[in-house]
Amino acid sequence: MGGTARCPRCDAAVRAPSIWHNGATCAVHGEVVPLQPAQPADNQHLEWIAAHSDVPVWLPWPLPDGWLLTGTRCVRDDRHPAQAVVVAASGPHHGAPGGSPVADLLLVAERPGTGLGAHLAGRDDLDPGEGLVAGAPAARAHAAGACAPLWGVESDGDRAVLVGEAGGVWLWALLWPAAAGATVLDDLELVDLRDPAHALDVPCGAMTPRVLWP
Repeated sequence: MGGTARCPRCDAAVRAPSIWHNGATCAVHGEVVPLQPAQPADNQHLEWIAAHSDVPVWLPWPLPDGWLLTGTRCVRDDRHPAQAVVVAASGPHHGAPGGSPVADLLLVAERPGTGLGAHLAGRDDLDPGEGLVAGAPAARAHAAGACAPLWGVESDGDRAVLVGEAGGVWLWALLWPAAAGATVLDDLELVDLRDPAHALDVPCGAMTPRVLWP
């Protein structure tokens, strides 16, 4: 799928490498590893990302009943394996009477200093920082067999945003609608597709608009 590489911190289109810059360049944030266009979350793309990633490729497994994988994005270029990976999943949600019957989940694994998760959460920070991961966690997922506490992050109200650490990097979880947060995330089991023991035939649906920003 075609598209323009963008800055992971602000969504601005980046300039290609040149004789003056070895990497992609954002007019605001300087040289960055760029965010690549969205791709389907089919087995072919997932296997490719898993083979070219420095961060976990988190997959909810087993998927909640009726859920499908609905897109991927990654922060990478020809010089760097993926520094951040987004995996989207969508499925039925029955927790909000009168609201949307479909929930969307974005799982973002990223190296510190990338800034993608914070940008998607509507924050100016690069990383969550100590102030966001203090107090009692809002949910406890399980990532590669280890407990992964997730703390709530203030957002604009249309989504639930949680963040924690898993696999040695940041783990962001963003859910629409906001009411789906605790229901979907608590006790969610995540596997890392870089682990050859988890080469799965996963069900893939149409791409969610949540991975098509901007």
